[in-house]
Amino acid sequence: MTRKIQFNVPARLEEVRAVAETLRAFMSEGVPAEARDAIELGIVEALTNVVRHGYAGMQSGAIELQFEQSADAAILELIDTGIPIPAENLQRDSAAAFDFDPDDVAALPEHGMGLSLIRLSFDAVQYQSAEGINRLTMAKRFGTSSTAAGSQRQEPPLDNKS
Repeated sequence: MTRKIQFNVPARLEEVRAVAETLRAFMSEGVPAEARDAIELGIVEALTNVVRHGYAGMQSGAIELQFEQSADAAILELIDTGIPIPAENLQRDSAAAFDFDPDDVAALPEHGMGLSLIRLSFDAVQYQSAEGINRLTMAKRFGTSSTAAGSQRQEPPLDNKS
């Protein structure tokens, strides 16, 4: 059985928590806790990035989130009309974002970890920007078939299909 939910919200930070909580409650049936946690982390980061960077300096904007859950996977698509993700951010190595000395608090990065967190939260991530519309599609596998795949998991590419 496939379950779906869709959100259309203003691009405001106040909306991020409400969307995340509603989505988490919706996923409570059929999605293992570890996958729910990863999806919630990834979607909070993605929504926050759209608000802070995609709509930076704009008076208004909207975000559409489509979520589809099957017995062994979830697919999320985030759609907005804000500023596209810069190509250099898409090409940045995710592992490099976490390459810092955790004992040196002054040297901890303040920015630049968002896409890396999204990549780590999902099994596949794809980004497209065309004709003023940005689409970030994220997939998370779970269930019996994901156990073997998860143990051999490699960082998924963040494709920029413009």
